[in-house]
Parts: sequence; structure tokens; C-alpha cells
Amino acid sequence: MRAMFCWLAMFCLTVATARAEIRIEFAMDHDPDVTPPEPIQRFPENLLSLWLKALARPEAEMQRMAAESIAQAHAFQLPDIEKSKPALLKVVTAESSHSAARFAAARALIVLDARDTAAALFEASQRHGTDLRQLVEPVLAKWKFEPIRSVWQKRLITPNTHLRDLMLAIRGMREVGDGANAEVLLKIMHDSLRPVAVRLEAARSAGSLKSSGLEEDALRFRNTTSSSIFDRLCAVALLDRHRTDATQAALLQLAQDAEPSVAAAALVSLNANDPSLVVPIAEQAMRNDDANVREQGVSAFVARPTPERVAMLTRMLDDPHSGLRAAVRESLFRLAQTTELDASIREGASAVLAGDSWRGQEQAALLLAALDHKTVASRLVELLESPRDEVLITAAWGLRKFAILETLPAMLDKAVRQTEIRKKSGASSSLDIQVALLCEAFGMMKYAPAKELLKRYIPKDFVMGERSRCAAIWSLGHLHADQPDEGLAKLLFERLTESGLMPGEWDSVRNMSVISMARMKTRTQMEPTRKFLFSRGPPETMNLANRWALQEMTGETFPEPKPVIVMRFGWFLEPLEKPASEEKPSVAAPLTVKPNDLK
Repeated sequence: MRAMFCWLAMFCLTVATARAEIRIEFAMDHDPDVTPPEPIQRFPENLLSLWLKALARPEAEMQRMAAESIAQAHAFQLPDIEKSKPALLKVVTAESSHSAARFAAARALIVLDARDTAAALFEASQRHGTDLRQLVEPVLAKWKFEPIRSVWQKRLITPNTHLRDLMLAIRGMREVGDGANAEVLLKIMHDSLRPVAVRLEAARSAGSLKSSGLEEDALRFRNTTSSSIFDRLCAVALLDRHRTDATQAALLQLAQDAEPSVAAAALVSLNANDPSLVVPIAEQAMRNDDANVREQGVSAFVARPTPERVAMLTRMLDDPHSGLRAAVRESLFRLAQTTELDASIREGASAVLAGDSWRGQEQAALLLAALDHKTVASRLVELLESPRDEVLITAAWGLRKFAILETLPAMLDKAVRQTEIRKKSGASSSLDIQVALLCEAFGMMKYAPAKELLKRYIPKDFVMGERSRCAAIWSLGHLHADQPDEGLAKLLFERLTESGLMPGEWDSVRNMSVISMARMKTRTQMEPTRKFLFSRGPPETMNLANRWALQEMTGETFPEPKPVIVMRFGWFLEPLEKPASEEKPSVAAPLTVKPNDLK
């Protein structure tokens, strides 16, 4: 299976964006670091019983929607949802069920991982159409349901088997690892009267099932007088698990094929076996026009790194494909933890940062800032003026991370100019983010000359941007930490309690205002703030930022905060009235809200 996914890459890149280790984040989002208790998830009472009644109704649409709701509720861990299996199975097996209801019920059983219903699902899939088989049979293969093998074997040898059913059989044999049918698969593959898609699928399955003995079949495809893309893809598929020197040499030749889908497939197979086999042609692969091929060259160098190879990898920070260049960045960051590779990575990334390409500038800045490579600080100051939003934001983030005092005047100058631009021309999201990052740096480095600029962001003015205003107020709190400025505290208290005309003040600005008052240990605003916040509820249910601020201001110890109650509602069928005993939820969350969204 190692190379199987590659053939889907004829039209799309197989590289997913790397799991991000380097991310642009705001310091104020984690300072103070308050962690809420795990929310309590609740559902309307008697929800499942209502759905079971709906499944028992004769209306097909009612059955379908109930089954779909059960499948969705399983992801939210609805209690006792397994009790729905008998009702779902009844819909699946009943001759009178509508096809849409039967399909939804079968899918719900699959979502519930109801392996004890495999036999019933199998029987229903064989009696009620191809669409149901497309849903059920791949799952039966994963569940290793033995009785289905004989059905697949019969399809493989029966002429005129329906195309979709034949494909299910071919894939099923691959999933269960049934090598006994490899010869039948090879026969299908060589049958020139069959559709190309079927023949290629048969080649993939045969190659997955056998680790030797298919060299001759592969050679037949490669040595045809007019070898087509299909022929060469079949050759790669057949040799996928073969490990002899001759087969590896054949795959290496196919890895240099002019057709990217062939080259990428062969490279995947070689990398899965031993990336060292790809190293001699990795640089060539990284120059290919196709991102899938370039990815495999990158993978080989990442798996077998040397100072020279990682230096070449740094050039891929400027790759046209966003997912690939991000993957390169993350790989270089991990490789840089190795002493012998670190210098080459830093040098190569610095060269990319010095270049003119915005793609390379963005990725190199992210990498070098994460590596705390402060020697590029002056270049980041220059890039604050970049015409590309991605670069000017990353430059500001990098300078904030470096925390170099000498760069502060230039950073303040940029923030002042951006402020004048937004006052004249209005706000933009990129400007707001860049200014917010710069403002954070002023607070983190206690840069007093920035105070006047930061104070301009206190009054309610939506042109000044939510992030910028929050960062400015947050930074003022750090600049005045343990040094109360009562005039400033009064302005912040006005933000907290603002109740003017709509639209009202941002809640984030209110929260940041009370946090900064707490940091500066205000005396004159402590009691008014305490009174205002307590008027909104007890500390157990209070906003965590406000709770933290009150404890900092007053030194009081409050009871542990109550967890948020997340009410899962919005289902197609719910009780009309809530029971009188039901506790009022702290949050009424729509169906799409997940617990992590509340942190």
C-alpha cells in the first residue's frame, strides 16, 4: 500500500500542509495563561428516544434524518447511543425501507462501529443495489469479514461484472491481503478489452499482494513498442513491494520518467523502501515542474540529511506550492536541532531571506525566527515595508520574538506610520495584525517611548482595529507593571464599563483593560472594578480573565470556576419543552461548536 496513494496525484498534490510547529501567535492570548475547566456537554433530554420513535415511523424522510442524526451525535458522544443499533438494523433489513433511509441507517451502523451487524449489512448490500455496496463493502474489508471473499472472487472471474462492483472486489482483495487471487488480478490487468481504470486498479492490488515474481509482468508493460502512461503506471504498481536490485533499478529509471504521475509513483515506492535509493536523483526531482515529484526529492534529503543536502533543501523554502514549502520549513526546523546540520540550515535560510521572492522571505523568516537567529534582525526591519502581507506580518512577529532593543526605534516608526495610514484610509486585517505584533513587542521589552502611541489605541475607535487595541492596552499593562498610573487606569476602567451607543465596546478590549489594571496594581480603580465585575455574577461563573484580574488586584482567593455547560441543540427532532429541573446552561452552543472552541 505504500505507493498506492501516489496514483491519485495525477491531478492533485499528495502533500498535506505540515503539522505546524512554527505559528504566528499573539503573546497576549497566553498572558495571563488561564486554562478553563473542561466543559460539560449536555443534550436535550429524551433525545435518543425521540429518534428511535422516528426510526419506527413509516416515513422514509423521518427515518433518514433520524439515522443521520444518530451518526452525527456519535461524534459528540451522546450517551447510550449504541442502543439505537437494533432500530437502525431494522431499517437496513426491512424490504419496505426506502433506499435513502436504508443507506443512512447502514452508514450510522458503520459510524457506530457495529461489527456485530456485519452479516446483516453484508446481506442487505448484496440485495439492495450498488450504492449500498459502495458504502458497506469497503468497511467489511476493514472489518475482515470473511464471507465476502467468495463474493469478490466470483466477481473477479465472472464476465461482464458491473464496473463498480468489480472495482470493489479488486480493492477488497487488496485490503484483506488475499494473495491467492493475485493471478486472477494479473489476468484482469493484462486484458486489453477492459477499462483502463479497472486494469490499473488490478495492477495496484496485485503489486500490493506480492513481493516477488511480478518482474516479468512489469517488463511486458515497460517494453511495449509504444509504452503509454498507463503501461508505466502498471509497471510501477507491480514492482511496489519488490526489493531485488533489478527491480529497484527499474523503479529508479521510472522515477526519472517525463510523466510526473509515473515519476512520483516510482519515487514513493523507492522512498518507502530506502530513501538512499532516491538521493542520487533527489536534486533533479526537486527541479521538476510537478509538486508531487518535488516532494519525493525533498523526502529523500530529509530522511538522509547532510550539511550539503540541507543547504539545497533551504532553496525549497521558495517552492511555488504552499504546502510543500511549509513542509520543508518544518523539516528544516527539526533538522536544525542536530548540531552538524544547524549552521548549513541557518546559512541557507538567511540567503533565501535576503532574496527578492516573497514566498522564500516568508518561510525563511518563520524558520529563522523560530531558531532565534538574531543576526537577520536588520533584514526583518527592512521587510516590515514589504508589499506582501504575509511577509510584513512575519517580519513583525520575528522581531518581537528576537526582542532586540536596537530594533525598537524602527519598529515604533513603522507602527506610527501604520497608525496614520489607518486613520486616513481605514483599517485592514494585515495592518491590524502587524501593528498588534509591534505593540506587543513594546510592552514585552518595556519600551517607554511607545507609550504615547499605545495610548492612542485606548479610546473606542473601530478603525484602530481590535487586535491592535488589545495589544496596545496589554502592553501598557506591562509597561506600568506594579507602577500604577491612576490616570491611565481611569481610562481603562471606562473601557471596561463602556455602555455607550451601539455598537458597544469589544469584549476583548474590556478583558484586556481589566488585565492591565490588575498588572499595574491600581488603587483608585480596584474597588469600582470589583463592584462592577461582581454585579455581573459570582467568581465561579466569571470570565476567566476578569477572575484572574480580580485576584491580582485584591489578593482574594475565589472558589474554583464552574465548567461551562455546552448544550448540544439544533437537531432535526428535539423535545418541545425543557424539563423544569434542567439546569440553565452557561452557554447555549449550536451543533457545530466543539468543546475546544471554548478554550
